[in-house]
Parts: sequence; C-alpha cells; structure tokens
Amino acid sequence: MRTLVYRGPRVLTLEQAEVPSPAPGEIVVRVEAVGICGSELEGYLGHSSVRVPPLVMGHEFAGEVAFRASDADRFDIGAKVVVNPLLACGACDRCREGRPNICRDRRIVGIHRPGAFAEYVAVPEACAIAVPQAMDMATASLAEPLAVCIHAAKLGLAPFGDVLVFGAGPIGLLTVQAARRMGARRILAVDRQPARLAFAERLGAAVSTPDLLDSRYREVFGLAGTDTVIDCVGVESTRQQALALVNPGGKIVLVGLGHDRTTLPLNHAVRQEVSLIGSYTYTAADFDQAVALLASGAVTREGWTALCGLGQASESFATLADGTNPNGKIIVDPRL
Repeated sequence: MRTLVYRGPRVLTLEQAEVPSPAPGEIVVRVEAVGICGSELEGYLGHSSVRVPPLVMGHEFAGEVAFRASDADRFDIGAKVVVNPLLACGACDRCREGRPNICRDRRIVGIHRPGAFAEYVAVPEACAIAVPQAMDMATASLAEPLAVCIHAAKLGLAPFGDVLVFGAGPIGLLTVQAARRMGARRILAVDRQPARLAFAERLGAAVSTPDLLDSRYREVFGLAGTDTVIDCVGVESTRQQALALVNPGGKIVLVGLGHDRTTLPLNHAVRQEVSLIGSYTYTAADFDQAVALLASGAVTREGWTALCGLGQASESFATLADGTNPNGKIIVDPRL
C-alpha cells in the first residue's frame, strides 16, 4: 500500500508498505478521507516535539472496515466508520472521571502509532464509530476536529451567550459552527487572512482583522462585551488581546498551541477574575456529538474544504504551511 511518511522538517515521501494485519481487538480501515490538521503542519515544519520521524501521521479520518481480528465483531466488512484516534488507558483516575482526553497514559493514532496518511490503517475496534453508509466520508473525517471545538465551547460558552473566536482556520471555522449549534447569539471571528474571514462570514460570524479588533468588538458586542473567548491560534498576540477584551469574570478557552511560552499581565487576570482554561481534544461524548451533527448535516464542509489525493498531499502540506493554499481545509482521499 502507499503511505505518506514524515521524514523530517518539510520532508514527506510517498512510500510503499505492507498492508497492516489486525492485532487482537483491532480492525483495519481502508482510508477514504483523512484531514490535514494544523498540529500536523507544526509537525511537518519540525515544531512538534511529539511527532518524531519517520512517522505516518493522520488522525482525522474515516473509511470502511476492510479486515478485522477474529475477536473484533462489532462491524461487518464494508461498514463505514469514523475513528476516534485518542487511545486512553481506561483505568487511571482521569479516565474513571470520564476525562480520557487527559488520561495519564494517553496515546494518539498518527503520533504514537501509524496514522491514516495511508491506504490502510489498523486501529482498536473500540475506537471506531459507525456512520451511515451513504455519508460523505470527507465530511465524516471532520468528526475529530469538530469534537475538539465542541469540547472547547462546552468549557467556556454559556447558553445563548456571545463568543469571540481567534482564528478562522479549520478549528476556528468548526468552532463557529459548533457555537452556533450550541445557541451562541453573536460570534466574532478574528483572522489575518481575508479568505478565511470570508469563510467565517458565510458561516454566520461577524469578522475582523486583529488591527481593527478593538472597534469591531464594540460594534458587534456593544458595551456588554462578551464573557467567552476561544483562542484557536495560541500565540502571544491573541492571548494578549483575549485578556484585554474579555469581560471581568469571563473565560478564555485556550485551544491553539502556536506559542509554548507567553508573557501575560496576570495581575489583570487576577483582579478581573478571568479564567484561563486549557482545552485539549475531547471526551467520548463530545466525539459522538460531533458525528451526530455531521451526519445530520447541521455542520458543513461546503465552501471551505477541498480534496486531494495521497500523491498531492505533500504539496498541500507545503502550501498550507506557507499560507498560500486558498482553501480552509484539505482532506486527503488515498484512493485518488
């Protein structure tokens, strides 16, 4: 089978490998769609400490069951599934609390074991979730990033509240849609790229560039401001602006991992009782809700995603990393 192997910064090679055999309790999925994630772009650039070459990345994926171990009988051969790539131990105190996203021994498909930038990938059967046979698999592959956004919105967004979203990349655009489905009244999305802002506007958000944010914020939210900021970028400037703008007693949900270290006026956060909340991946319930929203058509990929084959994926990584790709999200179909 063909695989896309990360060999080092900006080096992805198309290579042949054996089709994996399922271990006990596993299925082998024929990959039909796998999204290029922003965190994988960081890996591609050599900025991710957890992605160690050589590695087949790819953790946002869907496809059909091609093979299965003798003890894996939940799905028929040919069944369509989306895969939750987060592998939790199920036994630690965090898992027992229903928080597998912060499992003390978590592993992720595409980081700690081969991922889905390949024609086939082996995964634990327990991680697979059935989707309708007729469902578009590129849409199904958005379940993983959408679950990230649902989790973040739950941490910070009050019912019928307003929200400021930093970033109109894939996570930002899905956060806009998740917030809308969760009852957000007014949503303001901030980004530097006009094309991304156009996507966000089409999805129902008001938009702003960072340099116009102070005035645009007041136009959208008025004197009431907003109690919730979701930062899908995670650099010093977005964190600084979030802390300056959020209401006293408000919440800043930190999703983006752009900068590891940031200087912030924390005395201001203390005096204003602002909560800084880290948000990492999702729970099983978040993932199930993401699948349900996508299957129902409540969240769409139309207008801001594009497809490519495995042979074109390396070029897509390069243009996404350089900011020259006109699309909000690239989804790879290894069958092309």
